[in-house]
Parts: sequence; C-alpha cells; structure tokens
Amino acid sequence: MTRRDIVDDVLSSSDELDGPLTDESVTATEGSVPTVPQNTDEELLDALGDEVSRDVIRACKQNPMTAEQLAENCGVSESTIYRRLEMLSSLGLVERTQRVESPSKTCYETVVDGLSIHIGETLRVEAGASDYVVNAMRTLLTAIDVQQLSYDRSSNTVDARFELEPHLLDALVELYVRDTSSREQ
Repeated sequence: MTRRDIVDDVLSSSDELDGPLTDESVTATEGSVPTVPQNTDEELLDALGDEVSRDVIRACKQNPMTAEQLAENCGVSESTIYRRLEMLSSLGLVERTQRVESPSKTCYETVVDGLSIHIGETLRVEAGASDYVVNAMRTLLTAIDVQQLSYDRSSNTVDARFELEPHLLDALVELYVRDTSSREQ
C-alpha cells in the first residue's frame, strides 16, 4: 500500500470534506491564493535576502501601510522603500491598495501568507497560504514510511505505525520530550 493509498483511505473514512490534504481543498484555494510569477525563484531568494524587503513584507502583512509609514517603520528613506515596493510588487508579494478611512493615500499590503522553498535539481519557490500543521504532516510523510494509518472517529484520534532507524527514534523521543515539557511550562 502506497502512502497516497493510506492517505486516501483515511480521508475517505472521514466525514470532513475538502480538508487540507484533499484535492478539493487545493483546487478551491488555488484561485484565491496569489501565486508568484514564473521564473522568479532567484529574484525571490535575493529579495528575501534583503533585510529591508523582509521588514516591508512583515509590516505590510500586519496591516496596509503607506510608503511614508514603511520608511519610518524600517528606518530607511522613502526612495529606498519605493524601490523595494516596486521589486516586491513585480514578484507578486506586495500590492497597492487603499484604506477605507483615507482612500486618497496609496497603501501596500502583503498578498501571500507564506513561501515554500523546494530544493531538488533546482531551487523552486512557491507562494501560498501558510499552514504549518499540514506542512509538518507532509514533511513527516515524506521522511518516514507510514506502514499503517487508522482513524477512530468516535475519539477523533489517529494511530500511525511506522518504522524508524534507531538514531531517528532517539531524535523523535528527544523532540517529543522537549515539546511536551515546553507545553507544560
């Protein structure tokens, strides 16, 4: 049984439709999540390597801001901010918008929730919604060979059986203990 067969089996036994791992949810969110224009992976990585660009992306995610506000927030000149905004806008990360309370002022807001960097033969950067739990589950399913997966609807629990090398088991136990004790504090 392949990993996809296991996931399909668990999903088919659930009453929940269009969950984060189903094909329907991907289709539903693809139209609503901005995508980064093609062939900009190196430009995206360069932009993310710039501290001012990162500050702009973070600030504009919290709420729309004017160039003047961004310059003050980032501690740089407005001309520097405008250069960064132009670059970030061309990469599909930031867009112009107006505030309801002051429609005469142009504001900027971040239009992506997250970026994923995929390392393979080449680097690939994808924009999309951030869902750390789903991303962590995908990473887990990629890293380990799940041999059995079952879902108990009445108790809302999932039991998974997988095999790990001894050094990976030690790492898993250490992470579990550390995470459990940090949640208790």
